[in-house]
Amino acid sequence: MYLLGLDIGTTNWKANLYDLSGRLIKSLSEPAPLRKDKKGHSFYDPIELWSVFCGLTKEIVKNIKAPEDIAAVSFASMAEAGLIVDAEGRPLSNIIPWFDKRTTPQAEKIQKKISKKRIFGITGLNFQYIFSVCKIMWLKENEPRAFKKARKWLCVPDYLLYKFSGEMATDFSIASRTALFDIKNKNWSKAMLKAAGIKEEFLPKSYPSGTVTGNISAKASKECGLSVKTRVVLGGHDHLCGCLGAGICKEGMVCDSMGTSESVVSPLKSLKNLNKYYKSGYSFGCYVFGDLYYAMSGIYYSGGLIDWLGRVFYGNLKKKELYKAMSKEAEKSKPGSGGLLIYPHWLGIGAPHGLRHAKGVMAGFTPEINRPDIMNAVYEGLACEYRLTLETLEKTVANKFKFIKAIGGGAKNRILLQRKADIMGKDIFLPGISEAVCFGAALLGGLGSGVLKHPNDLVKNFKQDIIKHDRKLARYYDRHYRKHYLKVYKAILPHREK
Repeated sequence: MYLLGLDIGTTNWKANLYDLSGRLIKSLSEPAPLRKDKKGHSFYDPIELWSVFCGLTKEIVKNIKAPEDIAAVSFASMAEAGLIVDAEGRPLSNIIPWFDKRTTPQAEKIQKKISKKRIFGITGLNFQYIFSVCKIMWLKENEPRAFKKARKWLCVPDYLLYKFSGEMATDFSIASRTALFDIKNKNWSKAMLKAAGIKEEFLPKSYPSGTVTGNISAKASKECGLSVKTRVVLGGHDHLCGCLGAGICKEGMVCDSMGTSESVVSPLKSLKNLNKYYKSGYSFGCYVFGDLYYAMSGIYYSGGLIDWLGRVFYGNLKKKELYKAMSKEAEKSKPGSGGLLIYPHWLGIGAPHGLRHAKGVMAGFTPEINRPDIMNAVYEGLACEYRLTLETLEKTVANKFKFIKAIGGGAKNRILLQRKADIMGKDIFLPGISEAVCFGAALLGGLGSGVLKHPNDLVKNFKQDIIKHDRKLARYYDRHYRKHYLKVYKAILPHREK
């Protein structure tokens, strides 16, 4: 028997097939075909989405004896993005991605009706244009003919779920990113629906991640090659699925998801008073396992900053050569990078201040500063920012985190991981899973279909690597972080709040 995990990412769409020991049998990927309309708005074509995933699943089944050997399929997905459909589930709009800024005016309209603090107290979100509610309002205002025919808003994984099974549903983790969901009561919020002018029946019913919605429909089976005996299971937000794939399934654990941006995620048992977390810079929602919630923030430009510096200083080197060159040069610099400090705020600050308009800063240049110092200062700056983000979480939820797992493409960057371990004074665990997001989706499929009892049934089969912190360097970096990084940070912060 096998489990199929699908990943509807911002830049890539993937399909990974695993056996019941967790071994990866086949991995396929296609670039996500992002389009632009005449006004410059970004979109994905829902028909193209279905076509690409049908192509991926048809290719997947060629690697096994029979399609019915796939016990379940489930989804990890970008959040917030979605589209409107008619009563038969036919798309009436393109998919508006989470990052498209056309919905900024709609966000401003909602905030005139309900305060950001009250929104946070209901949804756990620091409200902005990216959330689904703003996209629904934009479609209502800008595509009125299509909207009159619309019967449902479906987030991206919900639409793919419908195409596979014929059922309309969403999971709690994806619902948590619409800004329409009451995360404590786990239902659609009447206050948010009223503020947005949306009826509850316009949204799909919500269920926990890992809920079976049905089987592959006969129609879908002909199009995608999967068997009608395969169970279709609700998945979740890609960051959270990645954490589950790494074995993050209880309170007290932290997942560092390292990519172009970087997410810090930790499961929580309960949310007693959301409002006390309002100024933390963290967002909160429903996790993909059990009755857990989560806290999430991050660094908006982590791996992206490394790529940016590579383009600026190294020209046209290929990525593998680029990362090797940067690491070798950084190793030539001494701890502290000759006094150079880099604040990785190219796309703003997450926790603890939530300042999207903040800009990156390089401070402490002298004539002696060289390229190795700049490279090393980048890694030290990202590590210091990560420590600040994690310390904010510890203060927010009154919990000290000793167990940190790192996943994602950035987790291959050993020098960055070592700087993090030394600057935090904590070891970092690497779960040995190369595709944690798809693997997390597959785990949810296994749990929902009953072939797995617990995520660790498979996670335990992977050998962990450990990045151990250097105690001597940790003492040095603790002073560096407190006396230098935070001191300059606090000095420049008032200028970023204007």
